[in-house]
Amino acid sequence: MSRSVWTESFRVRTSEADMFGLARLDALFGCFQEAAGHHARDLGVGREHLDAQGCFWVLSRCWMRVRRYPAWGREFVVRTWPQGVRRLFALRHFRLLDPGGEEFGSGISAWVILDAAKHRPVRPGPFLEHMVLPDELDVEGDILEKQDVAQETRKLRPVTVPYSDLDVNRHVNNAAYVRWILDSFGQEHHERRQVRSIRIDYLAETLLGDAVSIHGRTEKSNADRMVVLGRRGAEEQQVFQAELTWGERDEAD
Repeated sequence: MSRSVWTESFRVRTSEADMFGLARLDALFGCFQEAAGHHARDLGVGREHLDAQGCFWVLSRCWMRVRRYPAWGREFVVRTWPQGVRRLFALRHFRLLDPGGEEFGSGISAWVILDAAKHRPVRPGPFLEHMVLPDELDVEGDILEKQDVAQETRKLRPVTVPYSDLDVNRHVNNAAYVRWILDSFGQEHHERRQVRSIRIDYLAETLLGDAVSIHGRTEKSNADRMVVLGRRGAEEQQVFQAELTWGERDEAD
């Protein structure tokens, strides 16, 4: 029988740790994505099920808050569950827990189902109508409203999409965009600061070899808040936008 709430254990691998011995933010995104995919399969709406109907899942928006980062080699748990449908979005909440059950992070994600041939959204309701939502306390937050388009940004760096950033749908994986953001700041910045929250909207698919320009802007009223976005090609089509909050760096224990 399928489970309405999914829990899955992970361990911070060497390839997922930063130079300070703590999990990178993109690694936490990857672990959540893994757990969400396994739960969708358990619920009968996984990749294989949708593929047979000519569709596939795409992460459209995600908000994650991280109070502290787990250290290299440490175990942690992703606890996640579906939270209903709003418009074209299938919502999924999640919590990140240490082995003792203490929460160190949480988030909300919004997924869409795309028609594989037309690459257009289809309504998720018919795929999810059999699903019973769990009696689980909501993660506080809202990602249904679009972010305002950022103005007066400065160029941080260029990116040419490499093969290793692609996923099984042949476009850039959601965690890779987070890695692009982290890679847009130098060692001195990372020695002092860590991302404490991120809201990222995925606006257009990005393919192998695409030229993307990463831009950023720090909020004038709060130096800890920043907007980072990616623009593709000469047309400068916006492909993602993220709002970040930075905080003091954790020490690895």
